[in-house]
Amino acid sequence: MEASQLPSEVWVHVFGFLSTADKLNIRSCCTYFQTLVDHWSLWKGNTVFLKRLCASTAQFWTTLRRRKIKSVVVQRANLKEWKHLVLSLPNITTIAVEACFDVKAYDILKQFQHLKSLSIRRCRYGQELADCIGHLQKVTHLSVCEMHSARRTEVINAISKLSHLTSLFYHEGTCPIPRQTLHVMLNRLPHLKHLSLKMGTQLGSLPDDYFNLSKTKSGSQGDRQDGQTGLTSLELLDYMDPTLSEVALMCLPSLQSLLVDYRSRDVLSSRSHLKTWLRVLPKLNHLNIAKGHPLGAYASYIPDTVTSLALRQVMMQPEDLKALGKRVPGLLQLHFDPCSYNCGSSIGEIPRSFPLLRTFKMRHYGVSDREFSNLKQLKYLERLEILDAKEPSVHLMEQIQNLQVLTNYRIQIVYSLNPREPIACYCTYC
Repeated sequence: MEASQLPSEVWVHVFGFLSTADKLNIRSCCTYFQTLVDHWSLWKGNTVFLKRLCASTAQFWTTLRRRKIKSVVVQRANLKEWKHLVLSLPNITTIAVEACFDVKAYDILKQFQHLKSLSIRRCRYGQELADCIGHLQKVTHLSVCEMHSARRTEVINAISKLSHLTSLFYHEGTCPIPRQTLHVMLNRLPHLKHLSLKMGTQLGSLPDDYFNLSKTKSGSQGDRQDGQTGLTSLELLDYMDPTLSEVALMCLPSLQSLLVDYRSRDVLSSRSHLKTWLRVLPKLNHLNIAKGHPLGAYASYIPDTVTSLALRQVMMQPEDLKALGKRVPGLLQLHFDPCSYNCGSSIGEIPRSFPLLRTFKMRHYGVSDREFSNLKQLKYLERLEILDAKEPSVHLMEQIQNLQVLTNYRIQIVYSLNPREPIACYCTYC
């Protein structure tokens, strides 16, 4: 039977189950499949990496338009190439600018009338960037990463003009944003929900009211009148106690997600401010901790509202995991990646401590056959991700097959992790 005898809708539905690589292979089979594979519904959410734009053919741009590509990563483009891009794909909504050294190119960004998400990383600063940002009034998601420029204040002032901004990743510089500058920015971003900051080095502690706007004088047009931020998600990268005080997060009772990525594991548990922060976050449901204090320093302070927990390169003892299970027995998602492989034996404690898990991320190294097969006791487990099995061994494949049989194949087991989101900041964990 010829391919054309089946309705095109059937083929498009089948192609929807294929990976990007498989779709490209199918596309090369014949012109009929080429047309079907380019159907826009098969490329929703797809991000295209653009290099050497001037070398791209007219057919290449036609194909991208046919697929209705909305998200691109533009690498090392000059002014001429940017002009070519805005003419070829004027309806782009998401752009990641990478290694752009032609500061005049920033002005072209204003010509993308539908731009909602912008990521600028490892690029050259200039007044042109600040001028450009201030004009992108439709942008709701902005990421600025690894710029290292003396023009920080100018850029922050420009960001403050984006009144529709809901998400901001500001990972620039080697020290925290000054309190007054941060307050001015937060006051003028009434819709901001997600804030990610790279804290960097800091001599001494920041003021207690670093996130508290109640004492900040307002009055400028667009400033908040209630003195409160609307943040529901906060990320602190490259952090080290006691940069923020013990009461720094008391003014953020609506926080639902907190990520603290410590600069190192060489910290004293007696100086942990995390345990104090956790006491004043009654709505917290996502907690992500990397390195820093041993789990025992704050395990008994984690709110029972937390349903998603990530522990990456965190020092812990078996008894810490038991204490954690008593605090959050209703945990649904767990990313368990301790800093030492001798914690492999703790895997056996997981089903008893967190019986309701739906998603579990773990390392396989050091886990015995018995401990691995005992994961069958997680009756509600839907997805298991193995973090250290990019090329799984024969032994691991046998363990996986055995677990699948024991659970009647109800668990999706992933050992080839999804690649980093193309437009994500380099500093951000997946």
